[in-house]
Amino acid sequence: MRQNEFWRVDGVTMPTPDTFKLTEYDLDKATTGRPESGYLNRDRVRASLHKYDFTFNDLTEAEAKLIRNAIMPAQFSVEVRFLSDWETTLRTMYAGDKEWEMRFDDSGRVHIGLTVTLSEY
Repeated sequence: MRQNEFWRVDGVTMPTPDTFKLTEYDLDKATTGRPESGYLNRDRVRASLHKYDFTFNDLTEAEAKLIRNAIMPAQFSVEVRFLSDWETTLRTMYAGDKEWEMRFDDSGRVHIGLTVTLSEY
């Protein structure tokens, strides 16, 4: 398995993705907006929420099962290594849509792809 301590779910090291995208965003109240004056009225409820997009192009069946079992619960704890450091806070996340792809080569070997987004609770 390609595991080099890039990300963990509930303390278990997961296979390294081929691509990783981090989106940081704030959560504002519905009343946030710009009235006719043009000045922003902002009421931030939470800051620096995280969304992780992972893409895996060639997982083994064992790697795919490991990831699938880890992200199936309604919520789980995630740590990622970002800019060479571990995020200092465990983030409680959930997995949205999980897009699986299976390809077979001429020898019959299966190649499994996965695209998944993890969003912070």
